[in-house]
Amino acid sequence: MTATPPFSEGTVLMPWKPGPSVDPAGTVFVSVTDFLATSEKDVQQIYREGLELGETWPVLQGAVGVWLWGRPAQLRGGSISVWDSERDMRRFVRWPVHARIMRAWRGRVRVVTDSWQAGRFDIEGVWARAGRTIDGPHRRARRGDASASPGEDRR
Repeated sequence: MTATPPFSEGTVLMPWKPGPSVDPAGTVFVSVTDFLATSEKDVQQIYREGLELGETWPVLQGAVGVWLWGRPAQLRGGSISVWDSERDMRRFVRWPVHARIMRAWRGRVRVVTDSWQAGRFDIEGVWARAGRTIDGPHRRARRGDASASPGEDRR
């Protein structure tokens, strides 16, 4: 993973964490999550929980790998995960550890996702599409949010 990510200044990208499916030969499923916290304290706690969850990555069935990302100044962050299949990603979403974390944060953060199937794992292609989510305004920011940029469409 030596390519340089195209994300704008202010984006922190953690190193690639490979899963057990490190060399996918065919199609892959990619998921980008983007959360928006409401306070600095919450975003720091979410980052810590994300890093802890990332430690389990090497044993998750069907996981090719993951990058965690953050935009601390905007109270945002998330992941770019690559899977063997959508079924593998959905298994992770239902995994009791992940489900418990998501329930604990329900109503406290706003989350949007973008996911797609790709014909092959192409790092530049993944980063290009993920960058549209990461570098754009959070789609669920509300009018008056500290994280919303002036003049941004907040519908």
